Amino acid sequence: MLRKYGWLVVFALFMFLFDGLLMQWIELLSTESEKCRNMNSVNPLKLVNCSSLE
Repeated sequence: MLRKYGWLVVFALFMFLFDGLLMQWIELLSTESEKCRNMNSVNPLKLVNCSSLE
């Protein structure tokens, strides 16, 4: 059973890791400026531009 479907498990794990890395890469490219958390805001989880905090 494992020998028959082992390649499928390896392929699924590879695709999972590839998808995660691809999403991180796209997110890195899409953020044009460094993001910071505004802890004085109503919603501190929302990321804002670091330059607007200064």
